[in-house]
Amino acid sequence: MSPTPCDVAVDTNDRVASLGMEIRELQGADVDGWIGLRCRLWPSADRADLAAEIVEWARGRTGVFVADVDGELVGFAEVTMRDRADGCATSPVGYLEGWWVAEGHRRRGIGSGLVAAAEAWARDRRAVEFASDAHADNDTSIAAHVANGFIAEAPVTRFAKRLEESTGEADGAAPAPDAPITLREIDDDNVRAVADLDVSPHQRAFVAPNALSLAQYGVTTKAWTRAVYAGDTPVGYVLLSDDDVRERYYLWRFMIDRRYQGRGYGAAALDLVVAYVKSRPGAKGLFTSYVPLSGGPGPFYHRRGFVDTGVEDDGELESFLAF
Repeated sequence: MSPTPCDVAVDTNDRVASLGMEIRELQGADVDGWIGLRCRLWPSADRADLAAEIVEWARGRTGVFVADVDGELVGFAEVTMRDRADGCATSPVGYLEGWWVAEGHRRRGIGSGLVAAAEAWARDRRAVEFASDAHADNDTSIAAHVANGFIAEAPVTRFAKRLEESTGEADGAAPAPDAPITLREIDDDNVRAVADLDVSPHQRAFVAPNALSLAQYGVTTKAWTRAVYAGDTPVGYVLLSDDDVRERYYLWRFMIDRRYQGRGYGAAALDLVVAYVKSRPGAKGLFTSYVPLSGGPGPFYHRRGFVDTGVEDDGELESFLAF
């Protein structure tokens, strides 16, 4: 068990994540660093008690996410599933047990990114509400919770929010595991839903917002765009430079919403894009580019057969998939 209730030490105005920052699920090599961070959050707790949490994590009963900046762990979030929580009407409830970011790394989006990862863990376990708490005299903690979408319940140190409102899914349920992946035209009926799709906070340095991409598509010639659907649910977005005169095809924007990542949707959608490009005049391959930083999409493209060309433009590396 945690030595105290969730006692957050994160500033409220988290902003754009710094380059080189990665938020990931705890790995075995991170355990010592995680225990050290827990001791900093709960300095009066016995280190042996803190280390005992490893057992709960290893059994999958606790979700633990860490923030890594240039190889150093600078923050963490712990989440469990509880049968009930103050201010929540459903069961089970995702519960933020611990949340901390080191001084010097606050106001950079790390705190928000950790919460988003914890929410996703709870959502995967069918929670539609997410709760937390803080000491009544911890104004910073209370403000941080409110800034991340929590609603203060009576007493003010209890917090809750609906995950279905955060996800945009009417019933809180994900598409069926075997839902077919398709690419659909964007029209008046789905443009708002596509514009609202978003990646995790720590991924926003790697892809422009869909609203901007849609606007650029509207004023660009030789372009092709589609929404990625899993069944009847929009889950992603594609924007392609479709130049049949130069016979050069470039994957300009490609994203899968944070709620639907890790399910194979991106790979399936990319296969459909490749099939489309192969049907275009003179197509010999597909270009793209990516920001070569930890947590970026480079490894995804390489697994799909893209090879870096050595060309760099504005901090991005060009990559090519030959047909």
